[in-house]
Amino acid sequence: MKAKATTKMTQSGSLALTFCLLLPVVFLFLLTLFDNALKDRRDLDLSRWVAANLEVNLANFDQELWQSFGLFALNKPLDSIPSANYDNTASIQVTGMQTLFENKLLSEQIFSHMKLRFPAEMIREISHRISQVQIIDDNSLLGSLDELFSEDGYAEAQDYLITKPPADPEWGEELDEYLEEEIAPLYNKIASVLMPVHIYDQKGDITTGKKPDFFDPESMSRLASVFDSILAVPSTTALDKLYIAGYALDYFPAAVSIRIRSQQTIHRYTPDGRSHDDLIRSRPYELEEILTGRQGKRAADEIKSKLIVLRSLIQLAHHAKDKALRFTYRLAARGFVAGIAVISLGTIILPPEPFEYLMLIARSVADGSRDVNRLRSGYGVPFWPEERSSVTLYYHDYLLLFMLVQSEEEILSRIGAIIQRHHPGPGWVKLKAETVTEQGKTFSLEGGYQATDSR
Repeated sequence: MKAKATTKMTQSGSLALTFCLLLPVVFLFLLTLFDNALKDRRDLDLSRWVAANLEVNLANFDQELWQSFGLFALNKPLDSIPSANYDNTASIQVTGMQTLFENKLLSEQIFSHMKLRFPAEMIREISHRISQVQIIDDNSLLGSLDELFSEDGYAEAQDYLITKPPADPEWGEELDEYLEEEIAPLYNKIASVLMPVHIYDQKGDITTGKKPDFFDPESMSRLASVFDSILAVPSTTALDKLYIAGYALDYFPAAVSIRIRSQQTIHRYTPDGRSHDDLIRSRPYELEEILTGRQGKRAADEIKSKLIVLRSLIQLAHHAKDKALRFTYRLAARGFVAGIAVISLGTIILPPEPFEYLMLIARSVADGSRDVNRLRSGYGVPFWPEERSSVTLYYHDYLLLFMLVQSEEEILSRIGAIIQRHHPGPGWVKLKAETVTEQGKTFSLEGGYQATDSR
């Protein structure tokens, strides 16, 4: 019995000694766990503070910008919340990284905005109208113009009337007076309408102001090339450009704010219900500015000039196939030629075609100007004259066509410039919050209104 009791006492002493030896180790282990947990809690607390700074700044977005254009951006000074509620003594820095006025980010927000608002009916209507316009064969239309301007009579008339002075000064003065009375009015009528277009230099640049030479086939052919360039469809056209164009048409007022259909006036509104009539008072011609890059009324005049060129060329191609009209002008042209022959005593005998074409041009420019005046009054004009089956286009339809064939980068840059004009500021859409602890550990977090890596 005594041996058994001794054995139990020995075992109890061994366990007590073991626990005494393990206790410091366990206590040290628990202290280490507690210290690590405390550090993790402080790190978590610090990361929450960094995230809170980011969220507070992003929540302070420009509400007027959102109400006016449906876009998100931060235009107020960046701020940081105090660290009193957080277990740290570090300082934090909030900086802006990307702005709304970068084309890629602006287009991203426009896509997001318009994909929810752009009706499927609008897409089908645009597709239907574009497909109807393509019913008119571009090659046949431009071919009619080329046929008009390829006649040798142009060059012959130019040689006699412009480059070669009259050999006999006695009847030369009388010839000049005859041309001044009969031909000059036609020329002046055309030039007075087309002069604002400024497209008559050798390169087709719209910034110069040379007068067209209606007896020079090269000068006249440039009118056709302008029409061709206006409707030259780029190879990169995609559905995204429809969203950008639709956004511009919805949110930016133009010179025309109504559409008159069947004697009913239809007013234009933004997607949030604001009338374009009201927007025009403080923001006139913004859509034309986006299309041309010019300012104010100059932009509207530039669009009007382009429309006159476009409609005049369409009218000219149409009149070129009108046999009755051409017969009438051919008779009048023969009268001009006979008058020149009588005055010059038979020395100058010209073909009647150039004068016939000059009268056709005068008629086409007058009709084109009339079409544009109707468009700017809110009425629709058939794309192909006097064709009931031809699609009727309105002022904004032509602006849409012009926009679809322009560079997407240019359109976005001009949209951004107009938005920045009304809402100046940095326009931050992505922020970065960063802090460094006393131990040298860096906490950094980025956030914004859109996923810039999604596209």
